[in-house]
Amino acid sequence: MGIYFDKLNGPRVTAVLNVLGEAPFFYREDDVELFQFLRRNRAEFARFFDELYGWELVVDGRTARVYKEVWHNRALRRSQHDVFDLTRRDECLAFLLLLEFHGRLLEQHNLAGDDPESPRFLFGELFAFARTRLMEELGAVAPVEDEVRRLLRALWPTLERYRFVRAVTRDDGDGDGSGAGRHDDGDDHVLYEALPALHHYDIRRLGPAVLARAFGAEPTAAADDVFTSSEDQP
Repeated sequence: MGIYFDKLNGPRVTAVLNVLGEAPFFYREDDVELFQFLRRNRAEFARFFDELYGWELVVDGRTARVYKEVWHNRALRRSQHDVFDLTRRDECLAFLLLLEFHGRLLEQHNLAGDDPESPRFLFGELFAFARTRLMEELGAVAPVEDEVRRLLRALWPTLERYRFVRAVTRDDGDGDGSGAGRHDDGDDHVLYEALPALHHYDIRRLGPAVLARAFGAEPTAAADDVFTSSEDQP
């Protein structure tokens, strides 16, 4: 490692390499000083990951991550990769709906994805958005309310595990004390924070053909307010 970091503080270099390898996303709020050290020396770390591993280092104002395109252990099945990698139809659809909803939140609050403030939302607001969005695209063949809830709830543990969202508890100065992670009819009033990792995924268009294929239906007229992507990170 000396040829890459010989002029940098060794223990801090070791700490950065560890935090980048311990989770998919390293947030500024995790360790402000260490994050700033990474940003100041981004070129050295980027060269290290590119030349030794073939990985891309992605850093913005609030988030850092390493991104790899090639998996070298061919003995591992895709399901055995311990990364955020959605493969099931319902999971992908729920995540796309969340990305569109996140785009709407940013517009409503006049925020950019790497602004210091993260938008907050009630689970019920996301549910209402998803239900309306599916009704607009699929009409009479749209999933019923219980199916929409199941679609979102099934993905929720994964979103919390990989830190795309987090429940806001009473100690955070907001929320109604209804508890984090509840999955009954009361979860509509649980408050969540949309974390910066969502900004690292394109908010892709959910057109009628995509939704129709997902639910085995014929597409209907497209909704007018479909959100397109802000070109961003992989």
